[in-house]
Order: sequence, then structure tokens, then C-alpha cells
Amino acid sequence: MADAVSRALVVLNDALARDARAVTELVNLRVECNKDLINHPLIQVGEYEGVAKVGVLGLINGLIGDSPTGSIGAKGTFDPVTGRFLRIREFVDLRVEKVDVIA
Repeated sequence: MADAVSRALVVLNDALARDARAVTELVNLRVECNKDLINHPLIQVGEYEGVAKVGVLGLINGLIGDSPTGSIGAKGTFDPVTGRFLRIREFVDLRVEKVDVIA
């Protein structure tokens, strides 16, 4: 049986194949968060335009990952100013590939 990260990657990439626009928009949806969440040992929080925010991928990593830097990442076209994906090509296992995004 596959581990949780591998199973999540199958589901995420299947969802991406079915509706890339919706999945990309969902991943891009991030909300401002407080210091308690910023300091969580597994949930990934990023700084976007000077504001700490959490998104669905950060929560997924906190749920199933075991790394403070995340176990699941995404490859695609990325806007470095806003932190938003323009297009996600695939979700990847960061335990194997230690690259979060490739523009």
C-alpha cells in the first residue's frame, strides 16, 4: 500500500488533469494567518507581499507530511511577485525532488 504522500499526489495530479484551472485557483487561494499558525511545525506558511498567508497546499503538507519544509510541492509557471501560480503542471514529491516550483 502506498504511503499518504504518494496517495495524495495521485489524487492531486488526477484533479489537476481533470480541471487545471480550478485546482490552480484553489492552490492560489491563501489567507492571512496569525503567529500561532506561522509557528506550526508542519503547516507551511508563506509571506506574500509582506503578509503571512496559508493555503490548501500548506495545510495538506501539515496533514500528511513529516517535514517542516513540506513533502508535496508543485511545478509550473509562477509569479514571484505575487506568489501565485499562473499554471500548475504537476504536483511532486519533495522527498524525492527538493524543488518547490519551476517557472
